[in-house]
Amino acid sequence: MQGFIKTLFGDKYTLGVAGVCIFVAVALLHSPAAILAGAVLPVTLLGGAAYLARR
Repeated sequence: MQGFIKTLFGDKYTLGVAGVCIFVAVALLHSPAAILAGAVLPVTLLGGAAYLARR
């Protein structure tokens, strides 16, 4: 069961990066700069993937 949970959710770093990406997207969508959410989210995801690849 532990392997299943680890495969499904990853580790704390993966969950942290996903949380930051979601937070940035929601924050942008509720701000006057909502039009930028479509451009900033892919950059945030790529930055998170680069961070996780180095770990």
